[in-house]
Amino acid sequence: MEQWLSFLQRNFQHLDRSSQELTYQSYREFIYHDIYFLLQNHQLTEDVIQESFLKVIDSSPKSKNAANMKAWLKKIARNTAYDYLRKDKKYQYLSNLESIEEKELFSSEAETAVADQVEEQIRDEMLHEALDQLNERYRNVLFRYYMEDKSHRELARELGISEQASAQLLVRARKKLRYYFCKRWVDREEKR
Repeated sequence: MEQWLSFLQRNFQHLDRSSQELTYQSYREFIYHDIYFLLQNHQLTEDVIQESFLKVIDSSPKSKNAANMKAWLKKIARNTAYDYLRKDKKYQYLSNLESIEEKELFSSEAETAVADQVEEQIRDEMLHEALDQLNERYRNVLFRYYMEDKSHRELARELGISEQASAQLLVRARKKLRYYFCKRWVDREEKR
């Protein structure tokens, strides 16, 4: 998950100033184009982004899934924009677009989220298949280094080899894994 999204899940007031600024700027960049498309006014868009950001940090999202959280953030921002449109009569003509925009943007996000999840699942399956093709030693070193978070020093001690040999073994294991994974990926693309 992107760092700024994880910052939003924490108590925002307890973050240091630079983390708060990073989170706001990332949120602003993420939301700006959608809101500007609705409002067609830069200053009003900035106001909506600020107000929706305050709503977001007051609600402190609990979702761990980045796709769901991003959809939720966009929905909060769009609803805030629609509130502005309802209040300000000079933007009333845009509020008729509300139902159309809501349907189009949300269905597009949902389709993208589902497509991303399917792609991620296929990638995971192919990675597991590629891992199964590795010899036991390569699989073991990859597992210890990435899953158990062991250093080269710890790996060397456990395997009875030098740190340099441990690092070289990891490089070879990654190359072999990349080879098997890419081969499966290419085979998959050719079958399409």
